[in-house]
Amino acid sequence: MFKKNALLQTLFSLKGNPKACVYTEPLWGIPHSLYSPFVSVYMAALLMTDRQIGLVASVTMFFRAISALLSGAITDKLGRRKATIIFDILSWSVPCLIWTFSQNFWWFMAASVFNGLWQITENSWTCLLVEDADKSAMVNIYSWVHMSGQLAVFFAPLSGLIVGKLTIIPAMRILYFFSFVSMTLKFLILYKFCDETQVGKIRKKETEGMSIFQIMSGYGGIVRQVAASGEMKLSLAITAFFMVTSMVMQNFFGLYTTQNLGVPEHFLALFPIIRSAILMVFLFVIQPRLARFGFKGPMLTGICLYIASHLVLIVSPTGNIVMPILYTALEACAHGLVMPRKDSISAMFIEPKERARIVSVMTVAVLGVTIPFGYISGWLSDWNRKLPFLLNIAIFILAFAVILTSRKLSKSHISKIAAKG
Repeated sequence: MFKKNALLQTLFSLKGNPKACVYTEPLWGIPHSLYSPFVSVYMAALLMTDRQIGLVASVTMFFRAISALLSGAITDKLGRRKATIIFDILSWSVPCLIWTFSQNFWWFMAASVFNGLWQITENSWTCLLVEDADKSAMVNIYSWVHMSGQLAVFFAPLSGLIVGKLTIIPAMRILYFFSFVSMTLKFLILYKFCDETQVGKIRKKETEGMSIFQIMSGYGGIVRQVAASGEMKLSLAITAFFMVTSMVMQNFFGLYTTQNLGVPEHFLALFPIIRSAILMVFLFVIQPRLARFGFKGPMLTGICLYIASHLVLIVSPTGNIVMPILYTALEACAHGLVMPRKDSISAMFIEPKERARIVSVMTVAVLGVTIPFGYISGWLSDWNRKLPFLLNIAIFILAFAVILTSRKLSKSHISKIAAKG
């Protein structure tokens, strides 16, 4: 059984940087999954309004856009390995400490400046993961990246227990400090066991003696290259759709379920347990059987499940925990269908030699679209807590139409792209 499982074969055959990236990911994914269900409730407990919560999300997006603009040049100049360790610590270790001791809105604003820098390490880490990897194994590699974060299922009861025992504010301070320790350890281990990629060595040599801004002077050509590529424009659109919807779900699910549906705060830990368990089974058992269906069919099915999950949440009666659980189950299956393919599309459709700068330009474009939606969703939530989820449904419908009508996601076109890689 195990020998025939494509996911396990991929995991055990990983070498070099892909192995280091995948194997260390739980040290980031576990603590992030532990605290993330409670973030908006923690903010509300510190007397922040829905609009302030949305504004913090938009500010984070703004600084992600700035760091994304610089990320390609910084990644090429410093090298993938060095850029990753520096900006991992600045964008995750530092804000985790700030969140640990936060007192009000302004602490979260300060943390958002540092946290926004993670777009640099997102670029450099992605280069570490994919540049020396087997392109034909990209979906399985990204499946493991997503699955590794789901290992939090074994620890999630602890976060619910801490919140139930200590209440939300002291519990979150403990979870954030644990995240600081675990994530920092991950960054140090990854730095030790990864090497600079072949493309990274070339770009580092080519940019030697050049300033960051000199490297960025070539961005005009990169912008034209992205604008001329149908594949990269499609990747931009898909990434933007799901970045907005993920931001809304992350920021307002906890508030809606606790303050509108009457779910006790410590029960928020139950949803990651269910989500992780379903997603791990889905990725391990079902995902390997979907390869023959290509990209389009599974992604369209996943979007339908996303819409169904949101409708379930919207019609959920107060005091009924079954409906939020059903939402979580549907959303987990949708995530398993959509996200590994979305990430694979981005990895495959980008020219390898200029990956860092192309990712930089594309991310700036995506974040530029996304920035207003943090405040917009907060404003909608202040008016009616169901409205952010209706906004998501509208975006899912638009994503469905784009993917359905795209010829770039046909099996033959994807096969040609993979062969070139």
